[in-house]
Parts: sequence; C-alpha cells; structure tokens
Amino acid sequence: MTTVPWQGRAPSWKARLLVWVLLLVPLIAVALYPAIQDYLRAASLLKRVADPTATGWIANYGVHAVDVRDTTFEFQSGRIPARIYAPRDVSSAPGIVVIHGMHYQGIDGPRLVAFARSLAASGFLVMTPQVPGIADYRVEAESAELIGTATQGFAQQIQVPKVGVLALSFSGGLALLAASDPRYSGSIAWIATVGAYQDLAHVLRFFATGEAVRPDGSVEHLQPHEYGPLIVVYDEAQDFFSPQDVQAAHEAIRILLSGDNQASEKLAKTLTPAGQEVMQRIYSRQRQHFVPALLAEIDKRKKQLEAASPAGHLQSLRMPVLLLHGSDDTVIPPTELLWLERDVPKDVLLDALISPGITHVEMGGKVTLRERLALVHWMALVIRETRNTEANGKLPLPAAGLSPSASTAH
Repeated sequence: MTTVPWQGRAPSWKARLLVWVLLLVPLIAVALYPAIQDYLRAASLLKRVADPTATGWIANYGVHAVDVRDTTFEFQSGRIPARIYAPRDVSSAPGIVVIHGMHYQGIDGPRLVAFARSLAASGFLVMTPQVPGIADYRVEAESAELIGTATQGFAQQIQVPKVGVLALSFSGGLALLAASDPRYSGSIAWIATVGAYQDLAHVLRFFATGEAVRPDGSVEHLQPHEYGPLIVVYDEAQDFFSPQDVQAAHEAIRILLSGDNQASEKLAKTLTPAGQEVMQRIYSRQRQHFVPALLAEIDKRKKQLEAASPAGHLQSLRMPVLLLHGSDDTVIPPTELLWLERDVPKDVLLDALISPGITHVEMGGKVTLRERLALVHWMALVIRETRNTEANGKLPLPAAGLSPSASTAH
C-alpha cells in the first residue's frame, strides 16, 4: 500500500486556524456589511450636505436620482403644503419627515431643499411639511400638533406603520413634544433633532443675558445672535411699540428677518419718533436696551412657553432618540442638549453629540478627524434606524393629492 507523508497525522494548529479563518471571515463580513454600509452612506450624505457640488466615490456612494412632488395634508380643517422627495428606481424606501427650522421660506428654503434632496438621494422617501407658525417666527404648541399630524398622514400615505422624524432648530423641541404625545407617538419610528431646545424660557433668558445655564447650575457665556432677540420683539411687537406703530413695526421687522434691510428701514421711517427710535436700536444691535423687556416676556408668557416646551414631557418617549447640537450655536445654546440628554430616558437615547462641525443647523467650521468621525457615527445611527424601519414605503399616484413637480435632480 502506498502512503503519503501526512496520511494518518492530525492537522497542525496552523492548519486548523486557517480553516476557522476561512469559515469565519465570510460570516463576519456578512454580519458587518450593513453597519459598514451605514457609515459609508453617512459619510456620503454629510459630504454632499456640506458641499452640494462634491464629487468622488464617497460623495457618490449609493446615490440615486430624486423626483420631487408637491402634496398637502389636512390640519384643523385646512390644507397644509408639503413636499415629497422620492429616490428614483427604489421600489420601496423607508420614510423620513424632515421639519424645517425658523425661516420665512419654510419648505422652500434653499438649505432645506438641498438637505432633503441629499437625504432622498441616499435612498430614503422624504417629506417636508410646511409649519406656518415656525415660518412666521412663532414657537407655539399648535405646531407640535401639526408635526404629529403630518407624520401620521405621511405614514398612511406611503402605507407603513411608522416613519422617522428629523427636526431642525426650534422645530426640534416641537417634534420632541409631538413624539411624547400618545396621539402621534405610534407613527414615529425614531426621532432625531439638530439644534433643538428643551425649555423656551431658557432660550429667552439667553437672548436677554447671554447666559446659558447647564443642568448642574454652571453657566456658559455666549454672545446671542441678533436674530434671537429680534424674533421675540417681532412676536410681541405690542410690548415694544405704541398701538399706532405695532402693525408697521411688525412688518418692518418681518422684512428685516427676511434679509431686506433697506426695505425694512424705509418702512420704519413711517413710524412715530418713539417707534423709529426703537427700530434704530434694533438696526444698531443694541441688545442691552431690550434686556428688561425680554426678561419680562418670560413671566408674561410663562404658560405659552411651557406648553410649547418638551421639558417635563420626555419621560414618555419610547422610540429611539438622537440629539445633535453645534458647540458654537448662538441661536439656541448647546446647553439645551444637556437638558434634553438629562430628560430623555436612557434606554432610548442612542447618541447625544455637541459638535464644532455645525453652527446652528448648518455644516461648517474646521474639525479634527475625531470630530468628523463623531458626526459620521451620529448620522450612521440615523441611517441604521431608518433602515430598520419597515421599508416598503410606496407613493400613491398623483391623484391622491400629489402633483409631480418639473424638477428632478441627483
């Protein structure tokens, strides 16, 4: 009988190790692939958000063309405008409701449009509902109900039980309020906020004093953006102007908030001498002149501020929560994230990140590699939660209230 040298011998430990490696590597690769893909999609999305003209394999990773359609939804017996961004050639996609921040253009704001397109290009079905109160620089409890209603309606429209919610700026606090409401929470798969507040009274006090109080009682001093005190004067013009000046002053401030200083100053010249003096202090950014009146607004509007704040309501949250805030945010101070982090139940809080990589809700600023990776990780968690949402969202035909727009883009 002929034998070979190794016949009858036990395999060496190196051979056994090689066999195990060959068996395990494919299994590990399969297990890790979804997570790796989440991080690549997150890096791609952030790159395109920071620079819409970005090119290269990362920027183009997993990108789809996007179709845009206008729609409406019913709220309090009226029809509210909304827009849907759908990835082309994706048979089923998870849904995300993106809530715009405080901007007079609402869902037509260029930054929001670019962000919604980028998100849809990553393979998600995106809806941006108009929030009239926020678009008119008002933060009120009714807007939380509108956000909840829009979320419910979108989930029903695309025939899924739940959709994710990503809310920006002042809409973040309102979206958290909606998510804590049992009338709407069943339609929300997860919620992520960028630059949100926990208590509006904190924010108004910051506008007046430049002091942002942390939960431990310590204080962070920041120079408030002039936009902050201005929206308070706009909302409560009757507390800063005489009755004969209120209407014109309100309009002059609205025009100023939209960025047309020249037209605002022209209208301000029609005010009484006292009204013109107040407007001149606004134009010259004399915040200190308004401090007593701004602080008085906190007491005067206590009930309204509490009703529109998520403080005291967040323990009922049962869906995953992600919080992000710019470290140098001077509209809503980053200390508000610390308050939210304290209030959100620990078992649903996936990540809470204060980053120099964003200002208020815009990407910007130089960051280290570690800080950039932290942002990618936060966004990858958003993508993971979206991916885990039941992904069979399908748009009905335009006859169901949808009207295709003429624009499509990558």
